[in-house]
Amino acid sequence: MAVLPEGGDIYTVVGQNENGEYRVDAREGRCTCPDHEYRSVECKHIRRVAFATGKRPIPAWVDADEVDAQLGQHVEGTPKFAATDGGMTLEEFGADDRDDDRPEDCDCSPLFEDLPCWPCYRDGFETPNPNVGDDE
Repeated sequence: MAVLPEGGDIYTVVGQNENGEYRVDAREGRCTCPDHEYRSVECKHIRRVAFATGKRPIPAWVDADEVDAQLGQHVEGTPKFAATDGGMTLEEFGADDRDDDRPEDCDCSPLFEDLPCWPCYRDGFETPNPNVGDDE
């Protein structure tokens, strides 16, 4: 399923195999799919948005090699895996660098694992640049 940002916390989730398109409001936890509308459950579309944007970590028991390589490709957040010790690890998805939209004055430090630098925070990033230190 592809997650496409519509603006703010609204996303369109495109199903596989011509399985429809649904709107997800990530802030309110709502979806236009029948599963959510009639059963009031957290449907797979809401969960997909949460995983793709990094709002919810992918469980540690999930085999990283089996995760869709395009997860999070169209959104600003970076998908995260839960670590077995309860922490989080940032994972890179796809061949492209996930920091290509980072500000030119990015100053993220590996010393602050959970906090982006001011330029990244100012530009809407909630996590530090995952590629800091790759050039060294």
